[in-house]
Amino acid sequence: MLKAIILRALGVFLVALPSNLQADSEDLIGFKCAVVITSRINDNQDPFQYAIDRIRMCKKNDILSVSSFLDTLTTKVYFNDLMRGFCAFDKQIIIDVNSESSSLSCAHIGKERPRRDFKKSASLGPTYDIGRRAYRNDSN
Repeated sequence: MLKAIILRALGVFLVALPSNLQADSEDLIGFKCAVVITSRINDNQDPFQYAIDRIRMCKKNDILSVSSFLDTLTTKVYFNDLMRGFCAFDKQIIIDVNSESSSLSCAHIGKERPRRDFKKSASLGPTYDIGRRAYRNDSN
């Protein structure tokens, strides 16, 4: 009798467990946010800027799905920039780049990471110190 009660309670628990796990995973994953990068846009806006504007409307933990119909070299550059700016690195990132169409899928981080400014500052230029000895040859 006690064994039957324990088995029934275990069965009810196991039936309720997957639905609880599914609800938790849906809260963590979010929804799909799909964007297409193509050169055939009706207005004169840059295709990559159009895609970024659409991605900025996505929410945290949305599955970002980007499809590109541009050439492979351009797509690789765009996907690299999108990964660095919008993808969560602690979750899976899937990229498929080929000559016909390419795709990127990742979890959105919610807020775009700041972009780096690659302007060369004056301090990075070569400096010369006339009063110092030569590094490899002390005879000069």
